[in-house]
Amino acid sequence: MIPGREEWYIGIETSRRWIQISCYHAGQTEPETQSTLAGTELYQIPTALCKRKQTGQWCFGEEGRRLAEAGEGYYAADLLKRAFHKETVSLDGEYQAEDLLFVLFRKALRLALPARGAGAVTKCVFSLEQVTAESAEFIWRLAKKLGFEEEQIQIQDHKESFYAYVVSQEPYLWQHHVVLFEEEGEGVYCRLLVCGNKTKPRIARASEAFLGKLPKDQKKRDKAFLEMLKKVLKSRIVSAAYLIGEGFEGGWMKDSLGMVCRGRRAFQGKNLYTKGACYAGMLQQHQQEAETVYFCEYKIKEHISLKVNMGDETFFYPIAEAGRNHHEVGKELRILLKGDPVLELWMQQPGSREARIESLELPGLLASEEEPSRLSMLVIPEKEERILLKVRDLGFGIIRRGTGLEWEYEIGRDSHE
Repeated sequence: MIPGREEWYIGIETSRRWIQISCYHAGQTEPETQSTLAGTELYQIPTALCKRKQTGQWCFGEEGRRLAEAGEGYYAADLLKRAFHKETVSLDGEYQAEDLLFVLFRKALRLALPARGAGAVTKCVFSLEQVTAESAEFIWRLAKKLGFEEEQIQIQDHKESFYAYVVSQEPYLWQHHVVLFEEEGEGVYCRLLVCGNKTKPRIARASEAFLGKLPKDQKKRDKAFLEMLKKVLKSRIVSAAYLIGEGFEGGWMKDSLGMVCRGRRAFQGKNLYTKGACYAGMLQQHQQEAETVYFCEYKIKEHISLKVNMGDETFFYPIAEAGRNHHEVGKELRILLKGDPVLELWMQQPGSREARIESLELPGLLASEEEPSRLSMLVIPEKEERILLKVRDLGFGIIRRGTGLEWEYEIGRDSHE
């Protein structure tokens, strides 16, 4: 799957210390990660901003670091963390950290935007270390401020970016388990991806574990990592392995590298998550063509549909689709209800022919074939992966006023796992 003629995807890896940004569009065979210095691979952009003392110009990346070291600018670091906690930053004056973070993202985005600007972007995907209701809301607000519309924004975690990157490669690379090792100076994290083969589309899941810290001595480091590999790879058939992060640089892997490469393809790099974010945007845009669907703690586990009749035909209107992010399901519907005052929700697992039906009764509503009711339904994502449905009788304006009756139903986490 490659981008169509008018498609343009941006993937932003957002970590505590730095961001990376890639774009993927027609004419490219894979996403391209943008460097802040032409001709180099300076992909990691610190979450920092520097203000020139002489001109007041805001600078970032390598230029901002150089100015700060030379004493020619006011420097603010750790902006993502400080913005999330609503901190104030003191430079030549007082600034809100969130405002400075916006300036940083606006400048970084220019590296990847098409000539027609943010409006021409198909999907801008933010890859976070962890997705929570609070972090999703924070990034959503930032993305809207950057000029993106709701349908352009996608928020996910690094595990999902790993998944999207892997399933966008040749199928033989993810025929069995796929493993990723990450070392950024705080220890080794392992992510394991498996795509089931009992359903169509195939259901993919990723797990994560912290394996421990590595010694500084290179020989001991190699031996320690080798022992970690043995535990992870034991009794598993692994098609491909990925090593990412600065911790694997320096040429210290001798015996451990041999273990990684034994009987499988192995890859090493730094920008897998940002490229994976681009792939994820394309997978979402073309989800009907996707061979896999990814499930995790913030995903909707079942298709949730409203049974609808139009004339003599019956069809199902999607309330929430399996594989979509829970924080993205908010919407408002208008419903013309005839007959019994009941709405039917159908819950169905991907690849299954069986459905579970929930009847949402609307007590007090007077609806019939002759006198239909006009309703609104708000679909509201809540904490703990719950979905709240708010139904209200709207009536027909001056022709027939609504009763003002309201009903609430909660689709709990247990009902769509």
